[in-house]
Amino acid sequence: MTALRKAHMGAALPMIGAGLLLAAPALAQGAATDLFSYRAGADILEFPDNSPLNRMESSPFNLIDDSASTDWTGDGGAVFVLELAEETELSRIAFDTGGLNRNQKAPKGFTVELSNSSANSGFEKVLSGNLRMNANGQSFAFKPEERPTGRWVRLTILGNHGDDYTGFTGFHGYGRATTQSGDTPDFTGKYEGGSGLGWIRLHQQGDKVTGCYEYQQSRVTGTVSGRVMKLDIVETDSAGDTTRRTGLFQMTPDGRGFRGLVRKNDPSARDAYADYYTAEKTSNKAGGC
Repeated sequence: MTALRKAHMGAALPMIGAGLLLAAPALAQGAATDLFSYRAGADILEFPDNSPLNRMESSPFNLIDDSASTDWTGDGGAVFVLELAEETELSRIAFDTGGLNRNQKAPKGFTVELSNSSANSGFEKVLSGNLRMNANGQSFAFKPEERPTGRWVRLTILGNHGDDYTGFTGFHGYGRATTQSGDTPDFTGKYEGGSGLGWIRLHQQGDKVTGCYEYQQSRVTGTVSGRVMKLDIVETDSAGDTTRRTGLFQMTPDGRGFRGLVRKNDPSARDAYADYYTAEKTSNKAGGC
């Protein structure tokens, strides 16, 4: 495994925000893959106790959902730990603070650390700086010869611009994967879904997934890419009316089930995931739908 490489900025590290802040338009974010996004296989392993993942109006998942229209909001400072899909060399890190209901909620100081060891050890500081209010695409670039490498990312928020709560809308990382594990989870099995979903049955063959779940006689089809399962969902109520949804899912950190983000497939919902689904595996055999 490649050793962690740290940007050598010495005493100038706290001033990196002033020196490297780029006024990049939102469009520039699409020029490269955001390796911190849930869609790319990143997952949140550590987050504030007062910010549950399933509270979608302020979920930590809103930081990595590819949408600047959703935000994480919590009390005061906060620590988040991401696990990336692969060991990654970072060329730049970016933040979004626009679109909050109060601009003063935006973080002020922050630090970013990387580890190649685990989610709770081996971290080294690679970036420290300050953020502006109401500004998306605040980008901090590393020199090519000083690009840090790691798989676990720890973000610490150090205060805000004067509000009782702290919030922001996006945390992004760009660069390249330096490993290619090829690990693809097998989602085949029977699950007990949370929040009234009832039983869930999934069959996976290669990268293709089919299945169903109890609530609203739902049928699902989809694919697995890396460690992310993308499902197209069709729910049918007792009157025969259908609702179509899209979901992104990953195995839970303990490997005992899956969890993910779901939204309706209509124009008003395409900018944000509104629901959080969880399921615990009860059998390796899916059974029939």
